[in-house]
Amino acid sequence: MQMFQHDSATIFWFVLQGDLTGDGVQELQHAWTTARLILGTKALVVDISGITNADAAGVELLSRKRETGARLNATLPPESAEFVRSFGIPVAAPVRSSNTCDSESLAR
Repeated sequence: MQMFQHDSATIFWFVLQGDLTGDGVQELQHAWTTARLILGTKALVVDISGITNADAAGVELLSRKRETGARLNATLPPESAEFVRSFGIPVAAPVRSSNTCDSESLAR
């Protein structure tokens, strides 16, 4: 799994790509714990557009973080739609044409 972190004045976000399994789940949990120290009042957004597979621990981690206020965001390739629906998130037509994150669209 690849993980990218972006920090702005109002939003901190993770961009995840690949398989959220095994060591990748532990890596994300560690990064989340570290990020929490600097979040303050910033919104936490996780772009899951690039996740292609997740094991039970990966799904549980994302579910737990969503329940504690993290926002899951995705521009979906067709193979990811079912994965995102498993979180109870409705899947609509993409609003963005790329996987880039911008603070205005994430703040909405």
